[in-house]
Amino acid sequence: MLSLDADEWLTPELAAEIRQTLQAPQAKVYEIPRLSSFCGRPMRHSGWWPDHVARLFKRSTARFSEDLVHERLVFDGYAMALKGILNYESFRSLEDVLNKANAYSSHGAQQAFERGCSGSLGKAIAHSAWTFIRTYCLKKGFMDGREGLMLAISNAEGVYYRYLKLMHLVERNQR
Repeated sequence: MLSLDADEWLTPELAAEIRQTLQAPQAKVYEIPRLSSFCGRPMRHSGWWPDHVARLFKRSTARFSEDLVHERLVFDGYAMALKGILNYESFRSLEDVLNKANAYSSHGAQQAFERGCSGSLGKAIAHSAWTFIRTYCLKKGFMDGREGLMLAISNAEGVYYRYLKLMHLVERNQR
């Protein structure tokens, strides 16, 4: 089974590689390098490339997690790597960035709350600052141009809001 999201598509090379792989499979699960774009720019740094995702699998050997944000394929063992590229248009516009940041931070806060985590203003500031430094400096987001800076800032904002929302969830449930 090949699982794709509506905003993902195969390169012709990947399609050919999948057809060839299915003729003589050597594994139950295959992972594919995914090239994501941010506001129209393919991101080759910022921790986004290569983003290996398990998407080709024998149906009876894997299932998707029930995570609210970024569900993933759950399986035993290892995935064999394919070489062809899966393209992903993750954020088409700044409007998408803002909408997803709001939704993802809410879902992330809810998941953290359910795991018994707590948030605070200090955690929000510290974790968001670290997220920016990691994305922009350590993972070389600066090499992705202005979109790399935009991505680092939006990642940091998403983390900031997730911890603030978590803080409020905890406070509301202690009353």
